[in-house]
Amino acid sequence: MMSWLRNPFKSDKRRQRTPEDVAQFYKGLGFFAGAGAADVIRRYTEESGKPPNPAKPFDDAELLSLSENDVWADDQEADVCSENKVYEEVLAQWAAISRGAFAPSAITEKWDSEKGPVTVSFQLNGQLVSVLPRYNDDWIDMEILLQINRLIGTSGYQFECTDLGNRALVLCLTPAEKETMKKERDFPFFW
Repeated sequence: MMSWLRNPFKSDKRRQRTPEDVAQFYKGLGFFAGAGAADVIRRYTEESGKPPNPAKPFDDAELLSLSENDVWADDQEADVCSENKVYEEVLAQWAAISRGAFAPSAITEKWDSEKGPVTVSFQLNGQLVSVLPRYNDDWIDMEILLQINRLIGTSGYQFECTDLGNRALVLCLTPAEKETMKKERDFPFFW
């Protein structure tokens, strides 16, 4: 029998794991420091009312949202406007999970009008740089992570993102970590 007939779906591998195996897999990548796999699953179950399903990629994303200090998981509808300076706050939050790859300072957010254009400038590695988020009503333009990735390209890390319903999950990974998550867990990355 040909191998593709025995295992036509990548998700077959997913069904063979327990929730604890999934938590242990992510612990092996550096998430959930100081927590046991059983504790992670218990917390997930308490918060969602059921354990994560190892066959569902978005349950992996929800599980990772519990890895404090390693990920950013928040609502992209963040009341973004010129008065609230949301990008100044969120860039600092993303820096905190970047594993040292993204260390902006003196972050400023400038709006030319209520609907932009918006320029977010900051010092990075001794240089003044900017990212240009698109006006997206009161939502964070998550695609500025792609602009930031170009700025930190030599660090060995990149910001990655996925959907959590009305929230987003942002992680900072090496290419090898991302590939492992895609290959082993079919992780649902945006890009």
